[in-house]
Amino acid sequence: MKRKEILRLVQEMGQIELIKLQQIFGADNRSKRKRLKIVLVEFAEKGMIALSGDPCMVSWSGGSEKIADDAPEEQTAVREKKKPLGAKPLAKPINVRNPETDLDRMVEKYNLRRDFPAAVLQEANDIPKIAAPEEVARRVDMRSRLVVTIDGIDAKDLDDAVSLEVRIGPDGKIEGWNLGVHIADVSHYVPLGTKLDKEALKRGNSYYFVNKVLPMFPEALSNHLCSLNPREDKLTVSAFMELSADGHVKSYEIKESIICTRHRLNYTDVQRYFDGELKLEDAELAETLDKMRELYRLLYENRIKSGSIDFDFQEQKISLNETGEPEKVWLKDRLDSERIIEEFMLLANKVVARYLADKGHSIFRIHEEPTTEKIADFVRLALRFGHKLYGVPVPTPVEIQKVLFEIKDKPYKEFLSQLLLRSMMQARYDTENLGHYGLGFEYYTHFTSPIRRYADLIVHRLIKEALAGQKSDTYDSDRLNEISRHISTTERVAMDAEREFFKIKAVRFMKDKEGKVYDGMITGVTAFGMFVQITEFGIEGLVRYMDIDDDYYIADEKEYTAHGRDHRQRYTIGDKVKIKVKRVNIERGFLDFTIYFPDVPRNYDGIKTKVNRGSIARKSPSAGKGSFFKKNRSKEK
Repeated sequence: MKRKEILRLVQEMGQIELIKLQQIFGADNRSKRKRLKIVLVEFAEKGMIALSGDPCMVSWSGGSEKIADDAPEEQTAVREKKKPLGAKPLAKPINVRNPETDLDRMVEKYNLRRDFPAAVLQEANDIPKIAAPEEVARRVDMRSRLVVTIDGIDAKDLDDAVSLEVRIGPDGKIEGWNLGVHIADVSHYVPLGTKLDKEALKRGNSYYFVNKVLPMFPEALSNHLCSLNPREDKLTVSAFMELSADGHVKSYEIKESIICTRHRLNYTDVQRYFDGELKLEDAELAETLDKMRELYRLLYENRIKSGSIDFDFQEQKISLNETGEPEKVWLKDRLDSERIIEEFMLLANKVVARYLADKGHSIFRIHEEPTTEKIADFVRLALRFGHKLYGVPVPTPVEIQKVLFEIKDKPYKEFLSQLLLRSMMQARYDTENLGHYGLGFEYYTHFTSPIRRYADLIVHRLIKEALAGQKSDTYDSDRLNEISRHISTTERVAMDAEREFFKIKAVRFMKDKEGKVYDGMITGVTAFGMFVQITEFGIEGLVRYMDIDDDYYIADEKEYTAHGRDHRQRYTIGDKVKIKVKRVNIERGFLDFTIYFPDVPRNYDGIKTKVNRGSIARKSPSAGKGSFFKKNRSKEK
């Protein structure tokens, strides 16, 4: 098929969801070499077109009837979104086999904003680096207190710091706690309506891609001016909370403040200190960290008792080399050092939400209870493993947490927890306070990350209006609702893009492992195959029934089982199996496994399955019930 004919066809058809040239024109049977290959390509706002051969993508601008000079005559496939075709390429093709282009693919596919406009960069650079004396004088001065940050070792946008003082009674016992959570005062530097503000709103949030970040603000702000770097005076908004000895909030104040963090700590070193592997020379710091761990445990216990659900997942981690190739994939348990910050941030978000609710105007982080239909699979599978839930029509968070505690040491813990997570509604932003089902909070918002979330920036602005005793003239209800919908959408885009990027890297990690055997666990059963997760890496692939050559397998999706017709071998969700990596497809981003039978003789050609090959070929591995990886960076702290 000639290039001009393909372009003419696309133009005539207009809005196209997917063109399969083989179906429209038929394959060229004269030569296998000339058969049309089908490559799915997402058009972003600028539009993209796929070239056959080595899979690649090109951005285009309108105004020309010719395509790239080196484009072959056999176009592969096109997905178009409101962009005239026959245009000049804006960039070189993106070779999907090159790991250095993985981020480019995400930028194109999800239409992400990568570079900042020059005017935005200039505005960031023009902001005064030193606060005016009168600005400092009117704030609560915390610079003489022990204030620290605890973050990931590679983090550069440090937007939260903490302080803790213990109240000791006459008997020498703890009477209570004074907890301070100090958040970078981004709103001081980014007024509403500025170029920085408008750009941040468009982005909605920062995007994290393993070792690279597409920040919401230019680095001049995110990594320097607003970042709570050690031994630098920084403007903050603080939540000062007075707690009882058992960790319940007695009173709180929200104040504008100034801090100077004494230490830039990281989770790894703090955990090493807790484990006795690292000695701290600063005795005050060591004592404070010990007390922080003691307080976090009280807060966690109180939160669980009040109805919070704790998805205690292992976190899947991946390390990349300089060219973007994955070097290592591993599963990491949550650390006490991470839990300290998580609990402190949750509490600060909770009290700020209550503060603004009392003022009558806010944006809330809401999480509605799951529908009966969405939670049904989890309830049925939990019962299958002997865990009963009695809530009607939806189990209470307390019931659900009880089951999570019961399965803590069970081999099926991870996939049952993942099934529960997929049963939950999507948390979102709204001006109507509907509560947070998962956390069990009546009031909740996002206050603690204004460098990377636009929602938090809005909350800071509303706090300042409330502190000044002003009724908000910055945001009316309609505008807040509009922004809430927008940033809820950008958050979902970030989650999808980050998840897909991680998946691509995980598939790349497996590319040299075809033929290798691993221990795994069945995490999903579908009509066309079973999803199995490799125990060592947490990476998931598909075992197609057609690739299991010891029997004819029939699936029962409602019972999460597949059984052999002749040998009666039965596989069910949660079973441990050995798998062999059969195929690694980097272009399409999926893995095919097969069940490994070391002792079964291989003197037959295999048996066809009940599911015909045509229907299987049209199925996407992503349609299965299992998630591809376990990556549970908390979104609610």
